Amino acid sequence: MRFYGELFGWEIVPLREGYLRFTLDGAAVAGVWPEPASSGAAGWTVYFTVEDIRALTLLVEEAGGRVVMEPTELEDYGVLGGYLDPEGVHFMGWQPRSKAGAEVVAEDRTWAWTELFTRDMEAAESFYPRVFGWGRARQGLRVRWITEGRPVASMLPITPEVPDEALATWLVHFCVPDVEAAARRAEELGAHRIATYTDPLYGLGVSLTDPQNATFLLTSTSTALARARPPSREPDEDGPEGF
Repeated sequence: MRFYGELFGWEIVPLREGYLRFTLDGAAVAGVWPEPASSGAAGWTVYFTVEDIRALTLLVEEAGGRVVMEPTELEDYGVLGGYLDPEGVHFMGWQPRSKAGAEVVAEDRTWAWTELFTRDMEAAESFYPRVFGWGRARQGLRVRWITEGRPVASMLPITPEVPDEALATWLVHFCVPDVEAAARRAEELGAHRIATYTDPLYGLGVSLTDPQNATFLLTSTSTALARARPPSREPDEDGPEGF
């Protein structure tokens, strides 16, 4: 709470049973859930909204994934479930009632994008369209996941030179007006810089781990909305070189 509060200016609102909401100027931007029994590193968890969480649970199993948390009612907020894709990448499903999710996105110091980094593009291209009904559009090595004509996430391959211990994951992006300045501030607060790179489509990005080893990526606010623009043409063969 201290790290993200100082980095992004987020504030904390307690909700239920230890669950806390991060807010920015009074609007919900993310959440935090304590896991005192876990010995593993902290991590950002990705939630995908669905109309029927129980149907999602069946689809995950049929597509070769695993259910790690059966659909659970959270009072009047909604119903959530936890899943692994065939590569073991974790994600959550969320059937909302009174709480749909983040109230502001793609603005300074808020969520910007979600991207899957995987060693098995073929398996992911089979699994996620079967589970969520997503379409696909290519940008070089990148796959953009499309629903109702709108990109909602993307995917890049983990390249061979990346160490084996680097796990496949859904990686969350937060947008800031000055990526390098925000990355330096994060390091001052105890974060560790993993990599700095320039995406040929979306500019400078910096991946970091926070003081509890949760991984996230900083990207420019000016390019956040560009990621969500519908594809206007078939992408050419040039594109990002992977992760």
